[in-house]
Amino acid sequence: MIYKVFSREVKNERDEFEINYYLEITKKYINVIYEHVGIYVYNYRRYTISFNYYLKDEYLILETITKNFEKVYNGFSETRKLAILSKYVLYVISKILDIPLYKLVESVTYDANGDITELSVNAFIKSSYKISQKFQVLGL
Repeated sequence: MIYKVFSREVKNERDEFEINYYLEITKKYINVIYEHVGIYVYNYRRYTISFNYYLKDEYLILETITKNFEKVYNGFSETRKLAILSKYVLYVISKILDIPLYKLVESVTYDANGDITELSVNAFIKSSYKISQKFQVLGL
């Protein structure tokens, strides 16, 4: 099922656009989707994270993620917010299921407007561990 977890409208002198973040949760994988819809431009990005274990407590995961999503969005100043938010989703799932990240993730793919790239699971998990300390500082 696909859930809209965050939306923001931005207006400037050149364009008006809307930024949306969605979560698609299934038993075996999760999609973290970014959509940038403007008058002159449309961008779509998606991280698909496949798991070694089946997800349970989908609504608890969704509730925990949506409760703190805006805090994480505003807590980081980096431009690659989708990557950070994907790692936050992974962090929440790992905490709820009580499974370490290195055992949880099977594969990670990144889709940028139809250009699909298979990412290194090891690199994704290492960077997730690095920023998980910031999630703990934010009180998540």
